[in-house]
Amino acid sequence: MNKKYILILLIISSILLLSGCWNYREIERLAIVSGLAVDKDENSGEYLLTTEIVDVKETMGKTTLTSKKIDSKGKTILDAIRNMIKISGKKLYLSHAKVFVISQDVAKENIVPIIDWISRDHETRIDIDLLISKEKTAKELLSQQSVTTDIRALEMNFMLDANKSLAKSPKVGTYEFINTLESEGISPTLPAIGITTSENKETSELSGTAIFKKEKLVGFLDEEESKYLLFIRDKIKGGLLSINMSENNPKDKVTLEIFKNKTKIKPVYSGENISINISIKTEVTIEENDTSINNIDEKGRAKLKNESEKFLEKQIGDLIKKVQNEFDSDIFGFGAKIKAEMPHLWKVIKDDWDDIFKDLDVVVNAQIDIRNSGITSKPIEVGD
Repeated sequence: MNKKYILILLIISSILLLSGCWNYREIERLAIVSGLAVDKDENSGEYLLTTEIVDVKETMGKTTLTSKKIDSKGKTILDAIRNMIKISGKKLYLSHAKVFVISQDVAKENIVPIIDWISRDHETRIDIDLLISKEKTAKELLSQQSVTTDIRALEMNFMLDANKSLAKSPKVGTYEFINTLESEGISPTLPAIGITTSENKETSELSGTAIFKKEKLVGFLDEEESKYLLFIRDKIKGGLLSINMSENNPKDKVTLEIFKNKTKIKPVYSGENISINISIKTEVTIEENDTSINNIDEKGRAKLKNESEKFLEKQIGDLIKKVQNEFDSDIFGFGAKIKAEMPHLWKVIKDDWDDIFKDLDVVVNAQIDIRNSGITSKPIEVGD
């Protein structure tokens, strides 16, 4: 008798398990979103949302991917998304969305509503790339001519991934932005994107770093400044250093390629004074020598090492002073470092950190190791 009951239970269980997907949806009824852009209506204050929809077509056995744009308005982001159904006739499918471009107007007012929706929605991925538009609107970035693919948002995603070897803009997922926003002693940043011209056509390009103070955009760093921010944050994965070897001739430059870097930030508390020591150890190779100087022999290499270390220290020092004076936003995480290593001190100073940060003394020490000079061991010499 017991065997009979067990058999019945097994049959019922199999029926339940093999009944199909409970939330199955036909792909023809979905609009697959590759990217989004959000602006603000100046008159109504409503969100203006633009989505790039992937259009899959099959002709004579060949599949092609193109994109279409849909615009809508809404009092909230979700309201604008739902309103798109009235236009497309399909529900937006957001799980494949790669980038979300945010206008300066939205970011200056408050970026939290955008981030909150992304983190709550069950379809959007928490690692979706966020970008701040340096142009008047975010929409125009999704409308530019693509260079490598017909899907504009995918190309933006490729640009961010490839940027690791350029170090001219940070790559920040939504989850990372939220973690920084909720932390003490550090302000968040996002990559900035603008418009450039390629082959007489306008297209988009990464354009430095957007700086936030808490939830509001306060300014931008250019591409070169962004590199030194990544140095301080210990997020350099590659990139170049162009060193001027002659005060009399600015064209006498040596270009070093970065292969490895380690940055350590150490807070120092002495008496009533707080300071920050930054130690940088970088491995490079000589990739271009636009001088007649032999930078490979012992004497030349020692001079190049010294000049490159002074150059890096100055650039990082100048960036810190600029951020202190112009933005008053601790994007370097100095306060977070003090909190981690000196928690008792942080409890005392955290309410006054904005004022302390403005005048904080920062000492930068760079150590550069030149590994090799590529496949050429001496400069090219022009004969008589």
